[in-house]
Amino acid sequence: MKQYTRREALKLFGIGTAAVAGFGLVGCSSSGESIKNADEPVPASQAFSQTGVWMQYDGDEQIGKDVAIERIFAFDGSGNVAVYQCDGATFADLNGLSSEEIIEFAKQQDETVFDAAKQSATDSTSEIIQKWQDAYSTLDGERSAGTYDTVLQGDSPDNYGADELSFIASAYDTALSNLQGMITTAEEGQEANEAAEYSEPQSKPYTLTVTTDGSGNSAASESLDFTYTFLNFYVPRDEFELDDDLGVMNLGEAPYEIEGAGEILMDSEDSIGLYSPNYSTTQTVYDITFGGYPGLATVVSEGHAGFMWDTPDTEGIEVD
Repeated sequence: MKQYTRREALKLFGIGTAAVAGFGLVGCSSSGESIKNADEPVPASQAFSQTGVWMQYDGDEQIGKDVAIERIFAFDGSGNVAVYQCDGATFADLNGLSSEEIIEFAKQQDETVFDAAKQSATDSTSEIIQKWQDAYSTLDGERSAGTYDTVLQGDSPDNYGADELSFIASAYDTALSNLQGMITTAEEGQEANEAAEYSEPQSKPYTLTVTTDGSGNSAASESLDFTYTFLNFYVPRDEFELDDDLGVMNLGEAPYEIEGAGEILMDSEDSIGLYSPNYSTTQTVYDITFGGYPGLATVVSEGHAGFMWDTPDTEGIEVD
């Protein structure tokens, strides 16, 4: 029987997580503007339940114009988030942008990451396929001519008995068969690489998880758990080398059968720890003030009161 999380069970009854989160926050405003201008610390469940944009960065750094943005999160206000990968973006790039414009910027960044990963994968795979094809031609020529130069290293086949030559020929046959299998699979993977098209990340449910202390009554940590699109372009493992080691030539059990070939866009689970702020909760870069948790920030008003963990009795969150 399927076991449902609290979030899934609520959705079965048509109750949104954002709405439920509000039940445990009586007296707290639920508007995005009130969060942006909060004069009291905002719990994570309230902060992420609103339509908003958050930026992930290295939590060991203080936000600054040159600090890299790793990913951008677009929360839809209904318990879902879309995750965009970034490529060289910094907080300076966000100056003067509205939330909607930041999301458009995030889409451009995400597509750039996709294009770069696709190009890298196709280039690497092409190089390996060419290497294997060259190796195949070399071995096939030696096998056909009966010289076996790769194994014999210039020694004359006349110095070997019939049984030894038969064994060497069999080794060549095995290596050629394995190489052809590797090439065929790599070519199929390359076809998948080349056919892959960019698809904008879709909003997917997230979960907030509170871990309690020894008493079980207070939060010791909290995390944002979510699903994002993982780019799984195909690049074959380059394990074939031409030398005089028959063990290398006899590749044995299909090293070319690589899982995931053709599965370019895959869902992967991830988690971000919402560490308690231990320095100023706001930082201004040019004309924008950012606040949040170390490593995860959003646009706020100057003088914002900051953000905090949820309590274990907050509705709509997971508790250990």
